[in-house]
Amino acid sequence: MGDGMERIKMTSNIDAQDALKVLICEGIQMLEYVARHGELSIDPKIAAGVYRAKERIESKQWKVEDEILLLQCYDQLAKQIYPVTLESLKAVKPPIKRGKWISPSAAKVINWYRRYTVITLLILLVVQMYSLFGHTLTEALYKESELTSKPMIEWSPETKANYRLLAHWNSVWLFGGQFASDDESADSQMVNLSAQLIAAESVLQMLQNYVLPLFYGLLGAFIFVLRSLLNQVRTLTYTSSREVGYRLRLTLGCLAGMITGWLMKPDMGEMALSPMAVAFLSGYSIEVLFTLLDRLIDQVRQNQPSPVAKSRMPD
Repeated sequence: MGDGMERIKMTSNIDAQDALKVLICEGIQMLEYVARHGELSIDPKIAAGVYRAKERIESKQWKVEDEILLLQCYDQLAKQIYPVTLESLKAVKPPIKRGKWISPSAAKVINWYRRYTVITLLILLVVQMYSLFGHTLTEALYKESELTSKPMIEWSPETKANYRLLAHWNSVWLFGGQFASDDESADSQMVNLSAQLIAAESVLQMLQNYVLPLFYGLLGAFIFVLRSLLNQVRTLTYTSSREVGYRLRLTLGCLAGMITGWLMKPDMGEMALSPMAVAFLSGYSIEVLFTLLDRLIDQVRQNQPSPVAKSRMPD
């Protein structure tokens, strides 16, 4: 029984010493930050207290007074460097392991967001160009008045080219499928043309009302996150706990873009900003969009009569 108690005491002493060594190392890191920061100055008493604690624990002459002094110095340093914290210093400052610099967690996060921002932008450009090309083809075919009076064999070369390009355009989202019919009669050709135009209009409407606003909102959220990361890395205030909020912001950016697509149609007439630009701004500043929605809901609630007022109304 006695041997067991002695082992427990020895283990607890070792754990306490390890914890004190961690505090001393973190105190030295904060002193290095203060020394490198031009607007901050080192208090000689605090620096002496930290390095005195390091000397005492290495020489195994540790006392209670030394621990109290170390904690006081640690507290003063933490207050002096605020809003920078030990967690943010470790996340931004590259550590050294086995004589080599290791990429900090902040650099890995920035690379991840930068990579997927570029991917999102490229996808958005491809979808945008695909949508504009389809819109141009459908508008050109609708303007051709000869489609309603002449068979396909009598169409002009430009009209035939637009029709074939529209068929290829539709085959992209049909994964190689076609609306072609074996019947070559004039009525069948007109039905095939109508099917091509109706299908193209449906896909264009889906792209303009849902897909493009979603990607614009996502791109806006990515840009906001990158700017926030840049500012936090520059001020050494980035911590890994912010990563959860950034991931949630991407989801909310997609949602904000889709909400903009639902509320603002591309054919709403002349507007100061296009719906896609508003979707980008909604993804970038999510708080503004949801604040406006909350105010709208509160306004609707205030305009509704209360249940007590309804009960007092005469029949």
